[in-house]
Amino acid sequence: MGDIEIDDIEFARQMLSLKENKYEENKSRGMKQVVNKSYKISTLSNLPDGILFNILVKIPPKDIHKYVMRVCKSWKEIVSESFFIEQNFMESKTELVIQSGLVWRMKTKLIEIGKEFECESREVGLSKLRKIHSSCDGFLLMSEPGNNGMLQIINPATKFCLTIPRCPSHCKHKACSAALAFDSSTKQYKVVHVVTDSYGFEIFNVSSADDELQWERVSSPWEDLNDRPFNPVKFHWKNPVSINGRILHWYVDSAEYFITMQVKEEKFSRTYLPQRVKEINKTKNYALVELDGFLSFINCDSEKTMNVWILEDFRRKVWSKKHTIVAELTNYICPYKSSRQDERRMPRFWNLVAVAGARNGEALILEHKKNSSVFIYDTKSKVMKPFSSNMRKLESFVPHKDGLFRIMKRIA
Repeated sequence: MGDIEIDDIEFARQMLSLKENKYEENKSRGMKQVVNKSYKISTLSNLPDGILFNILVKIPPKDIHKYVMRVCKSWKEIVSESFFIEQNFMESKTELVIQSGLVWRMKTKLIEIGKEFECESREVGLSKLRKIHSSCDGFLLMSEPGNNGMLQIINPATKFCLTIPRCPSHCKHKACSAALAFDSSTKQYKVVHVVTDSYGFEIFNVSSADDELQWERVSSPWEDLNDRPFNPVKFHWKNPVSINGRILHWYVDSAEYFITMQVKEEKFSRTYLPQRVKEINKTKNYALVELDGFLSFINCDSEKTMNVWILEDFRRKVWSKKHTIVAELTNYICPYKSSRQDERRMPRFWNLVAVAGARNGEALILEHKKNSSVFIYDTKSKVMKPFSSNMRKLESFVPHKDGLFRIMKRIA
């Protein structure tokens, strides 16, 4: 696949585009019939299967679902194979699903951040306002903001939608933690839900048989509730950091560890922070973020230094320092003729907290804790600039890749 030329990809797209444009042209002339367009794809159809596969696999999932599957039966068979779906997902670009914090006027956008900080946005394609909790294999786990909100699994590329039965805790999904995960041993998707400290953890196996469709309670990560590092009255669970939907990590207000769940075992354990970090101020800048498929721990040593650690080996708990961001070495780019004082000068690192990664871990999304301003930092060029999205009160940044994966079992 690495040898495929970009011209072949553009050729495939142009052939599909010609097919659509020809139909529109005849439609605009008032012609009701659809002209036979088989000759427009004859060149691609005559290609060897391997070359055709390498061309189609690079087309975005939403275009495959909307156009490619309708071209002919043989193409539909190719793009429906599990191996093609897996390879196509690997080729898909990672975007950020961002949401505003205005509940009844909530905005949701998909953002792709380019190498020069250019941001290309597009609509997610949702007909209703929904709060996004997590992303896994192209699926989004969402909930409606109403009082009787239900958890739903939605695939924006294929328009698949699945409503999950109400959980035993009768949570309204306003201030809970929820994530969609995948069990590679059973090939089942699972919804992991953390409600309140009093109720605990519960899991729903999405692909189970009809007689097994129910939520299951899971033991608390702490055998003794007095061992909890947080104040149960003041602490609020946040959505976990998902690593490829296979491992989930929760911040628990501890200066020593966080809670981890391996989806296959459905058991919780403590994962300790890097031992070489001399001092961790959990009330300041301590964040867990997914960067290019790895868990990252990001903290500030001072107002001028920020460290990025990567959990390179999860099983052996091996951390390595990936980046050290220094204020004096950072080139801050202020927006042209910005009227906002908080944008005219680079913020102190002490006031920034990492909320997401972008561009395969090369870029960090940082949020100002006091005024909610958002910034982008490029780890290669050491450039920082304000993040412009035309959306107010951003509070959700979820890494997402479109995919063609299917959940075979629908829930009645």
